[in-house]
Amino acid sequence: MRDWLIGGIVGNFTRRGLVGILAASIGAMTLAGVPSQATAAEAQLPSTPSAYVAWLEAKSDPGAAETAAQFKALSKEKQERFLGYLNKPEHVKAFMDAVQSPTKARNVLADGDIVISREAVNSSAGSPSSSPSMSARAASRDMRASHSVSDSILGVKVTTVKLGVNYRVSGKRVTAVHNGWASHTNWVPALAFENQPIKNWISADPGNNAHSETVWTAKFALYGTWSCRHRMWADQDGLKGGYLKRV
Repeated sequence: MRDWLIGGIVGNFTRRGLVGILAASIGAMTLAGVPSQATAAEAQLPSTPSAYVAWLEAKSDPGAAETAAQFKALSKEKQERFLGYLNKPEHVKAFMDAVQSPTKARNVLADGDIVISREAVNSSAGSPSSSPSMSARAASRDMRASHSVSDSILGVKVTTVKLGVNYRVSGKRVTAVHNGWASHTNWVPALAFENQPIKNWISADPGNNAHSETVWTAKFALYGTWSCRHRMWADQDGLKGGYLKRV
């Protein structure tokens, strides 16, 4: 993955020639007969640092404001390099193929410029719903677990997708799944996310895990559409695993 990112992004973008190359690429696509609806998509592509900051500030969102502040703190050279990654489909493809890793919680790409990280969050809602006379093994409690995947470019977080499940545990067994949920943040102007209805189930023994699954679709202006499956599973101790993988 690191090789094609460097070859497909850094190799095609000199650090100081980003604006000219973007303009030439858009012009070539127009001459080649890109459909008329591409005009709106072209306008979304931030070709300069000031254009990206203006887009973020127009959101009036605390998350967008934080990203704008982090971006403005970068040097001019890094800001241009940031936009080079942001505007290329390889960046989106890498994000949507952040498969499960048993040994590490993140993927480091393009010599460390891009970091794709995974995070688990677990919580138990309230006290066990059992009387003092019941054994600890039989105690029931509601649990909440989530799995998220985020990507950062030069230390600036730009996209996060999160999938969660609310479920019930009795002793050491998952006895019910209440519901699943999904959310996302996205500070890539030319990118739009949507997700399918969430599926939930309890896996058969010996796993006996609460599962949550959805399929995200990313629509990237001028470059196409990709879908990925986001799945996570949890037991009486919390999240056990999860992945985001293109389908």
